[in-house]
Amino acid sequence: MTAFFDNFHLLRPYWLLALIPVGIIWLAMRRNENPARQFRKFIAPHLLEHLLHIPSEGRLFLRPAQVLLVLWLLLIAALAGPSWQVQPSPFAEEKAGLMILIKLSPSMKTEDLQPSRLARTRHKMHDLFALRSDGPTGLIAYSGSAHLVMPLTPDTRIIEQMADALEPELMPAEGDALGEALSLAADQFERRKTAGSILVITDSIDPGQDQILSAYRKASGLPVQILAAVGSRELVVSNGIEAGAKALGAQVHEMTVDDRDVRRIAQGAESNVSQAAADMEQMQWKDSGYLLVPLIFLGTLLWARRGWSVRWG
Repeated sequence: MTAFFDNFHLLRPYWLLALIPVGIIWLAMRRNENPARQFRKFIAPHLLEHLLHIPSEGRLFLRPAQVLLVLWLLLIAALAGPSWQVQPSPFAEEKAGLMILIKLSPSMKTEDLQPSRLARTRHKMHDLFALRSDGPTGLIAYSGSAHLVMPLTPDTRIIEQMADALEPELMPAEGDALGEALSLAADQFERRKTAGSILVITDSIDPGQDQILSAYRKASGLPVQILAAVGSRELVVSNGIEAGAKALGAQVHEMTVDDRDVRRIAQGAESNVSQAAADMEQMQWKDSGYLLVPLIFLGTLLWARRGWSVRWG
């Protein structure tokens, strides 16, 4: 019981302002209910009390005016959204989504990673899908512009087939539109109304993107990881990947010859999204106003009784 009072609050307290007009209307109704009021201008007071027959209060205790007031109060209380418990997170039963962003620049065909950066990227995606199994995954290709290749789907086989067909020559323009690609990924999660994270696979990040990436980090709560598709640590720094990751607040993973990199990415994606789901669960309170609906409905049934409406006077 103590926890109930500690947690009780109204989700929409502004509905309590409706008590003002309700109170005014009910007082006006009560005033008009007085049978003596409408005859006082025409009949002397000492005669009026003998001409009127007012039923006893006991017989008219339950009258439409009183019931209507109670129904109004219950309706306002329901609309105000009483709440005292947290509802389960909408992400509790759904696997976290992952949107993969691949940079398709001509440099991705460099062979410092065998057989090439792009080919190694496809191998890493295959290993990652094997670890995630049923998690919804999407794919975005970007260079000078960003393009949605596949929206979030649990069928990673289709994504692998699409990724195998991606080549830098398919992109309409060269460049680095990472900021645009991140916004497109965030929009996909918003449309699906699900939690998720982003994996950027790139061999470089243009320093001109740093301000855009910092702005994205402030505007979006989606966690980002970066898989550096380069052959050395020096290239991670010189190609701007480390600086871009700092602007995004993202963790950088260097490609390894085994599956250590994709395992860290999978674990990082799950832990980041689990924390985001936990935070959201703390913020979402269960609206219990619907519990008052049966009482309101039962009260309105009184107006179906024969003779009920006659008892206003």
